[in-house]
Amino acid sequence: MLAPRRINFRGIVAIDFVTFFAFAIWQVLFNNYGRETFGATASQIGIIQAVREVPGLLGFGVGLLAMFTSELRISTISIAINGLGLIIAGTANSIWMLGVGTLIMSTGFHYFVSANQSLLLNYIRGHESGRLQGVMASWEAIAGVAGTIVVFLLSFVFGYRMILVSAGVAFVVTGMVLSFVFKSNRIAGETSLFSMKKSYWLYYVISFLRGCRRHMFSTFAIFLLVANYKLKIEYTALLFFVTSAITIVTNKQLGNLTERLGERFLLAFTSFLLIFIFAGYAYVVSLYVLLVFFVIDSVLFGSSVALNSYIRKIAPKRDLTNALSIGLTMNHVAAVVIPIAGGVMWDTLGFRVTFIMGAVIVMLDMAFSLLVKPPKNRKSFAEEVVGVERV
Repeated sequence: MLAPRRINFRGIVAIDFVTFFAFAIWQVLFNNYGRETFGATASQIGIIQAVREVPGLLGFGVGLLAMFTSELRISTISIAINGLGLIIAGTANSIWMLGVGTLIMSTGFHYFVSANQSLLLNYIRGHESGRLQGVMASWEAIAGVAGTIVVFLLSFVFGYRMILVSAGVAFVVTGMVLSFVFKSNRIAGETSLFSMKKSYWLYYVISFLRGCRRHMFSTFAIFLLVANYKLKIEYTALLFFVTSAITIVTNKQLGNLTERLGERFLLAFTSFLLIFIFAGYAYVVSLYVLLVFFVIDSVLFGSSVALNSYIRKIAPKRDLTNALSIGLTMNHVAAVVIPIAGGVMWDTLGFRVTFIMGAVIVMLDMAFSLLVKPPKNRKSFAEEVVGVERV
């Protein structure tokens, strides 16, 4: 048996890659699987997507768990939980069992994201936050490309169920193995605190608004293409492939731009662009233009590195995991309601109203982003963290 070893930046990226590979498989398959296998409506998809966000709503649990175990252990076990959810989704005999599998998968994914982000931010040093987050985000995009290719190829040979179950088994095994491969990321006696501090209010508000925006997009943008334009699974997979391939480059560049232009500019400018994207979803009738909007929207997700860089600059190491986990919860407070509300609006008032609501949300996000102003001189965090090799 291999002796456990300390994790480095490459190790953090590797376990991040595994999780986003698993998520890409679910993301590419979900809408077509739900629609074609169970005849899911917009409201049902909205309800399942809302249920999927419950673990994010309870994301503060990561901060609580971090008081008793390391962020690394939370990350690796979450990979196994993610795989278990895929297995249940793949063996579902009803739309509601699909929802149960989605909930379990989402628990693993959300808890992983918060724990692994803290693991990374605690590991890097000095002013490399944006750059290294960009590097990791690019590897997440590569994972998306890999997952999309796998779905695209296997869809010609296997059904949706076989792909989900096979992937789920693989990720359960991988998560358990990684739990034994790496040692804890903490030194002896190191602990994490749990509290909600007023000084981080702006981070929490922007996290909330970005959660609203993100779930409007992830729930209804692809569903618009599938339901209104009858986009087939092969083209859905190809769309995700192109998007992931492009973000391999753009995620790293957005990380670099965060260091060069600052967190405020990147957050506010991307929100400004999204106003037009959401308005386009509502009124543009060309499928090809909507596909371009989908790609641009996906690229702009990479601006989240700026928000993480901001909290790293204002929060000391002992608060970081806790602040990130509460930020995850705030990100999902409205996200539990938004998919249901958007689905009901779609079914009763038409899809345009759903996307107009999204445009209003990103306008508010832009307004609060203009208030971001990280401290110019902050040496305490750099003194607290362990250095990282150049990548």
